Amino acid sequence: MTNEQDPMLAYNPTNFGTSKLHLLTLPPELLLHICSYLKAKFVIKTLSQVCKALNELVKDESTWRIRVAKRFPKPFPILPADDVFDWQTACIEREEKFELWCEPEETMDHFTYREEIFAPVDAVHLMKNGQLLASGSRDRYLNLIDVTKLESGDPVSVKASKVESLMDAHKGWIWSLASVGNSLCSGSWDTYIKFWDLNAPQLQTVNKIKLKSAVLCMHYEEGELFAGGFDKKTYRIDPRTSSIVSEFMLHKKPVLCMVADEKHVITGGEDETIYVLDRRSNGVLKSINIGSFAMSMCYNDGQLWVGDKTGHIHLLDPKHGKFDVVQSYETGQSGKITDLHNTLGAIFSASTDKTVNVLEPNENPGVISQLKFDMEAASLSYQDNTLAIGCSNASIGIWRPKNIS
Repeated sequence: MTNEQDPMLAYNPTNFGTSKLHLLTLPPELLLHICSYLKAKFVIKTLSQVCKALNELVKDESTWRIRVAKRFPKPFPILPADDVFDWQTACIEREEKFELWCEPEETMDHFTYREEIFAPVDAVHLMKNGQLLASGSRDRYLNLIDVTKLESGDPVSVKASKVESLMDAHKGWIWSLASVGNSLCSGSWDTYIKFWDLNAPQLQTVNKIKLKSAVLCMHYEEGELFAGGFDKKTYRIDPRTSSIVSEFMLHKKPVLCMVADEKHVITGGEDETIYVLDRRSNGVLKSINIGSFAMSMCYNDGQLWVGDKTGHIHLLDPKHGKFDVVQSYETGQSGKITDLHNTLGAIFSASTDKTVNVLEPNENPGVISQLKFDMEAASLSYQDNTLAIGCSNASIGIWRPKNIS
């Protein structure tokens, strides 16, 4: 076996043209111990690029499994990790989210946005890697905000961040927002879904479609849009032609939230039932009762999280299309969970009790931090470490890391 075939031979000092002691003459165990004092992101993204020996040392999956277990001892991930689970990314995410949100007043810049907002903000949606924020409110305004223009300690930057403010974008409350690339869609109580071109010099309506009732939730992807209505129906829409492809009467009460993957559409209704729809057959694969009606859903990293009206969150396992309820947890919030977002590093839950909790993404999730508001937290969006909260006091709270790099 050659030196290149066996990376551990690289620790021989003669391989580096000198007999003097240097970093790579240390035993691997000691090198790993030194690395444990450095941020996982630095070790994985930077230190591993120094040489082949360090790269081989760092890429061992067990290194990061052990590191996560030592720093965050509760069982993680909650669902059994499969062969494709990325422990390096998971370790980076867990350390980064904990560092950012353990003391957010020290690590995050906080801005309050009120420009051209005169009513509760029921929909916020971050796009473009967290750089662009859309909001919809009960005053019928659709707002676009350039988050990159916000500067800590500069109130003028809040006004300067306004990109667009469309009065009467709809004739009813704007209740849901979604986007794909440069296409933004908004759903309203006026029964319309509108498609907007983000590339246009001024925000323009590209197309629109009228449903039979208020639009309460949407899932938007390339070539397809699903929407849930107050009329208890789930709509399948072709956004290219703005036509209804099919509609389903699954629920006995309004459809409040939905998510989807490549095979399924999952909807939660006020009838306390969650339905899993098979996209290929258009048939119901499963119905689930969690004991309360679902107010919000988030589906990331192979986990489906559901927030209900009692302040609980529920984890469903989507593997093999089973969507079994694995665990239900208290968030410590006494109100309805109006919005929810999960990542490998944290779970964010917004509530009508005027709080947003940042929770651990493990079994029995503890509270990393709690953000408190003067009014109800009605909507939430999270992307690339930027958090936006739509509030019922006609404002948006925005949190962004102080060290953006």
